[in-house]
Amino acid sequence: MDKYTIGIDVGGTFTDLLLINSNTHEQIIDKTSSTPKDPSIGVTNGLENLAAKLGITIQELLENTTLIVHGTTVTTNAVLTSNGAKTGLLTTKGFRDVLQMRRGVRSRQHLYNNKYQAPKPLVTRDLVIGIDERTDAEGKIVKEIDEKEIREALDWFKEEGVESIAICYMHSYANPENEIKTKQIVEKYMPEAYVTISTDVSSIIRLYNRVSTSAMNAYVGPILKAYMDKLMEKLESKGFTNGELLIMQSNGGVTNPVIVSKLPATTVLSGPAAGPVSGSAFAKASGFDKAIVIDMGGTSFEASIIENGEVNIRREGEINRNLISLPMVSIHTIGSGGGSIAWIDSGGLLQVGPQSAGAAPGPACYGRGGELPTCSDANLLLGYLNPDFFLGGGMSLDKELAYHAIQKNIAEPLNMSLEEAAFGIYQISNLNMANGVKEVTIQNGQDPRNFPLVVAGGAGPIHAAMIARELDITEIIIPTFSSVLCAVGMLASQLRHDFVKSFHRSWDRANFAEILSTLADDKQEGTKALLSEGISKDKQIVKVGLDLRYVGQHYEVTIEVDEDIVLKNQKELVEKEFHKEHEKLYGFHLKGHDIEIINIRLSCRGDFVSFSPRKIEAMSQEEKLEVKHYRKMFDPVEKSMADVPVYEGDYMKAGAEIVGPAIVELTTTTIIVPSEFEMKLDENGNFIMKDTGSQMKDYNLLFASSDN
Repeated sequence: MDKYTIGIDVGGTFTDLLLINSNTHEQIIDKTSSTPKDPSIGVTNGLENLAAKLGITIQELLENTTLIVHGTTVTTNAVLTSNGAKTGLLTTKGFRDVLQMRRGVRSRQHLYNNKYQAPKPLVTRDLVIGIDERTDAEGKIVKEIDEKEIREALDWFKEEGVESIAICYMHSYANPENEIKTKQIVEKYMPEAYVTISTDVSSIIRLYNRVSTSAMNAYVGPILKAYMDKLMEKLESKGFTNGELLIMQSNGGVTNPVIVSKLPATTVLSGPAAGPVSGSAFAKASGFDKAIVIDMGGTSFEASIIENGEVNIRREGEINRNLISLPMVSIHTIGSGGGSIAWIDSGGLLQVGPQSAGAAPGPACYGRGGELPTCSDANLLLGYLNPDFFLGGGMSLDKELAYHAIQKNIAEPLNMSLEEAAFGIYQISNLNMANGVKEVTIQNGQDPRNFPLVVAGGAGPIHAAMIARELDITEIIIPTFSSVLCAVGMLASQLRHDFVKSFHRSWDRANFAEILSTLADDKQEGTKALLSEGISKDKQIVKVGLDLRYVGQHYEVTIEVDEDIVLKNQKELVEKEFHKEHEKLYGFHLKGHDIEIINIRLSCRGDFVSFSPRKIEAMSQEEKLEVKHYRKMFDPVEKSMADVPVYEGDYMKAGAEIVGPAIVELTTTTIIVPSEFEMKLDENGNFIMKDTGSQMKDYNLLFASSDN
């Protein structure tokens, strides 16, 4: 009997699935509507569809599935919609307002906005209680906790219906004893509550960072646990009793449900984190060790960067402007997807997003009750989408509803033709997404022109060419799995466990042997976790990260190295890498200036499943590419309607070449090839699109300058 491995990505609008037959290596994809009220329904619907494609029952499918890797937006949505658990916070007396005060300064994006208001804290002030305890910066217990005081706080929490409790004390990173004792009291007198202590989540210097991260972990903990329980119950009831379930984390790695249930904050970017992982695999297959990966789905747009074949990881990030100090894939997200709503602002200017029609009711053209114009409605009217072949014909789009939504809300108020309004929505969406790419490139010292663009998401290939042109990127990679790239990433990721500890020393006094000793317990825990997940010690990868800065600075740069470099005490190599990275990020280095180390990190990883892009059959010299039919499409380069050939992409063979303007239709996405663009399908199943118009423009500029 065949055995299966399945990757599942639950997005805001669609749930994507990839199935790999472990015996035949056959790969099958499916895309079904997400069910926001209960995401597990969308998951089981997708599994039913996969089973139908195989000609078996879902029971037979799951009985023979050895592994499911799942990415979820449950925790993300809980934070974005302020729908998490009712949470209480115990912190050191005198520091009750840390969540409200934040870092005491405005973020970079709002530095000059005098009207800026910080988001409401995840824990309301009445549920933050100061405990009369104290640990000093050296880890000495100055004042122990009083059990009576803790119990009085718990009585108040019970009275207020608190479901989850975060515990974060001053300087607990230096000695967690008071936090541990408090947790034991909570578990004894309020066993029904979900409990988080900061030293289990993020044992680092800086109080606000720890408080915010601990509060978020507590806020989403019961939500994720309830979802995991419901999902496992449904899977087991349908036959998934012998396989293993793994969960995608924000750091681009996967782990088991037990660990994420303890550290649910590690899943706040669970789904999107897989995109860059699979993007890297497809870029490597086409000969690139670096790339920009973009993912345009129904609700959001994500941009990330790959260098030296590795996904960029950052030390911390924000979810709905709430800080989280945990390693996560460096992804910039904006509200720009197929369901993004077009609207007119108070100044009479056309805007698109960040509001989205989501999965319910969805764009007007879905016919599910949506009345507001969206990017998908514009794409339908511009001829980019086939109303009878959406999701391979599994869903019909209503052109009349799209027409009325854009005509009433955009074209008439702005005194535009329908065509101008639809194209305006398309253009603004492209500009928004191009600016999103600049956030992960130019803002981090990278020139986007030096990278190919890897395109993901069901809506991504429709917009890819014009986003690339806006950024002067001439090479675009569109995998045939583009629409389910995050589901692919679930099966291309590593098992990964990350740890961090504060370790404040001058660089001169920093001793690598002491660093390894400090990380010894974490290494043992990470190694043990990998062993339990089936990764033998000789297959495990251990990386050490050092957060370094020049003395006097307020920000750090993380330098990650192999454990061997630390074992060999190669401090000069680390220092050289720090100067180099600092110059790349900030445009300068201070070689010769004193350096200090702030935090030390450990990452334990292991490969658990091997995904590789499939090799596809090549066209013979006698074969010609057949046109499926012709359709009117608005050419975004020529800015006019044209009759263009439409090709069937699912059965296209390697070597097929297409010259724009043209359309390539696949079951789960559509590729728009405008004028001045050419595209070829390579043996790895990647459509390689090139902007020949930009190359000609550079050629003409060269000769124009020589004439002068």
